[in-house]
Amino acid sequence: MKEIQRVSITDTVVNELKEMITSGQFAPGQKLPTESEMCQDLKVSRTCVREAVRVLQALGLVEILPGKGSYVSRTPIDARDRWYEASGLDANDFIEVRMAIETVSTKLAIEKAKKSQVDKLKKIHESFLSASEEHNLTDLIKYDEKFHSEIVNITGNKLLINLNKQLTIANRRFRCESFMNDEIYKKAVIPHTRILECFVNQDAEQGQIEMEKHLELTRETMIYLVGSQKEEQE
Repeated sequence: MKEIQRVSITDTVVNELKEMITSGQFAPGQKLPTESEMCQDLKVSRTCVREAVRVLQALGLVEILPGKGSYVSRTPIDARDRWYEASGLDANDFIEVRMAIETVSTKLAIEKAKKSQVDKLKKIHESFLSASEEHNLTDLIKYDEKFHSEIVNITGNKLLINLNKQLTIANRRFRCESFMNDEIYKKAVIPHTRILECFVNQDAEQGQIEMEKHLELTRETMIYLVGSQKEEQE
C-alpha cells in the first residue's frame, strides 16, 4: 500500500482501496487487511479507515461480515456500470439530470400513488430518520437512495425507472461522500419529510416544487464539497 501523505481525507483512502480492488490487487472474495493494518500502512486514523470501508460497502465493492471482517465483493465490476467515471462528467452534470428526472417523477408519482405505495415510502423515510439518529452511514446511504428510487418506481414509467437506475449508480459515490458530513445528511431530513407530506396530501404540484428545492440544496452541497476538496489539495 502507498503511504498517504495527508490525513483527514477519507476520500483518498476510498480511492486507494478502490484502486487496489479494481486493479485486482485484492481479488473477489479476498479478505481485506484489518483496520489496524490499514491504519499502519496508509498512515491514517482508524475512524478514517472505518468510514472508507463503509463507503466501499455502499458502493458494492466490499462486504462486511460481522465477526469475520471485510471482504472484496464476489460480484464482478462491470465497466459498463462505470461509464460516468471515464467520460469527464462533473457533479453538476449529475444534479441537472436528476433535476429533470426526479422533479417530473415526483409529480407523476403523487398523481398515480396508491395508499400502499405511500405507506411503503413512509417506512423508507422512517428508516432514514432512524439511520440519521444513529449516525449509521451505511443505512443513511441505503435509505436515501431507496427514498428517491421508490418515488421514480411509483410512476410506473419503465424508461424513467431505467434511467434512474443508471443515474443512481453514477450518483452513489457523491451520496457516500456527502453523508460523511453530519450536517449535510441532516439537511435531507426536512426536504424528505415535506416531499412525503405532499404524497399524503396528494399535492402533485407542491411535491414537484419540494423535490426541486431539495435537489437545489443538493447542488449547493456538491459545490461545498468540491470546494473543500480543492482546498485540501492546495
